[in-house]
Amino acid sequence: MTRKPARPPRESARRADGVEARARLISAALRLFAASGFKGASTRAICEAASVNIASIRYYFGDKSGLYRAAFSEPLCGATGEVSQDLAHGGCFDPGAILSRSTLAVFFRRFLAPLKQGEELQHVIKLHFREMVEPTGAWDEAIDKEIKPEHATLARMICVDFGLDRIDLDVHRLCFSIIGMAIHFFVGQHIVSKIAPGVLANPGAIDTLTERLAVYATGMIDAERERRRIAVKAAR
Repeated sequence: MTRKPARPPRESARRADGVEARARLISAALRLFAASGFKGASTRAICEAASVNIASIRYYFGDKSGLYRAAFSEPLCGATGEVSQDLAHGGCFDPGAILSRSTLAVFFRRFLAPLKQGEELQHVIKLHFREMVEPTGAWDEAIDKEIKPEHATLARMICVDFGLDRIDLDVHRLCFSIIGMAIHFFVGQHIVSKIAPGVLANPGAIDTLTERLAVYATGMIDAERERRRIAVKAAR
């Protein structure tokens, strides 16, 4: 009996295999870069941990630096799929959004979505701390491409709400304070869990946190608005 030639794998199957291989590479790279740094983690060890061949790095990321940047930023994409593929949660504000409690709630929900990813987030935090002491330029790139635009969007919304024609230092202070509340739950996750484990205990607890942060941020904005009103009145 003559055997029929095997059919080539369908395009969808090849695409799925490629997505899976790429994801394994990022996961392995994140663990090893976090543990050993950019120089200490070899591409061979990463590929072995990911069960892919060494050529996969060039195919998916161009080179080791491209893989490092993907491992540095992509795991911060929210589990919900809402968050953009950017380090600083570049999709936390919708285009054309105006300042409101609901807008701030969306911001915090998207920003804190990675907290639902569990152990992987610990590797992300470790890698980000390592980048500070062993810089490769990933932070500078992230600041220019993602963090600055996010900050600028919030500052712009505050200026419009306050009726200001420019961003001043107090607007910057307010933006850093608002975003800083969310950042604290990343870098201080271990501390929070030790003091009040229920705050980050499960996805529902994190959702409650995002709603509360929107309330706190609204209070900060209202307080700054009132401070400005009093200052203007006193200057008359």
